[in-house]
Amino acid sequence: MEKLSKETALWKKLFKTTEMIRNYQTRAIRKGRYPDVTMTQVQIIGCVLFSPEQSVRIRDISEELGITPGGISQQVETLVQMGLLERKPDEKDRRAVCITLSEKGREINRGMDSFLSNLFQRLLSGVPDEKCRIFSEVLDVMSETMGKLKTN
Repeated sequence: MEKLSKETALWKKLFKTTEMIRNYQTRAIRKGRYPDVTMTQVQIIGCVLFSPEQSVRIRDISEELGITPGGISQQVETLVQMGLLERKPDEKDRRAVCITLSEKGREINRGMDSFLSNLFQRLLSGVPDEKCRIFSEVLDVMSETMGKLKTN
């Protein structure tokens, strides 16, 4: 059996774990009040949440997720119809529209924050604080490096 490199073993573990968490989250969303929300729509909401002003343009979501602006626009329209997102004029560019969370979207986000915090509390309950701190530092370095790669 071929021995995996450290990097290959780590990315495979990270991807597998991330996918398991994402699937668990998706199942929870579908069991809740929004059984028709897709993973792409969850990712779009995430793009809005993690943007600096919690307001983002369709073009930016498209670039982040690697989906055409038209595809994003259709998904955003569905989320607007569901009452989870709102479209607002971009203050910097009159031709552009910014996407923000509606009050209902913020309410769902608060519930998801609580859900994920509880999940991670369970996932990390047997992990010593020092290992959690190191894991957090590794994630910070990876995020910072990805930010630099994105801009190149």
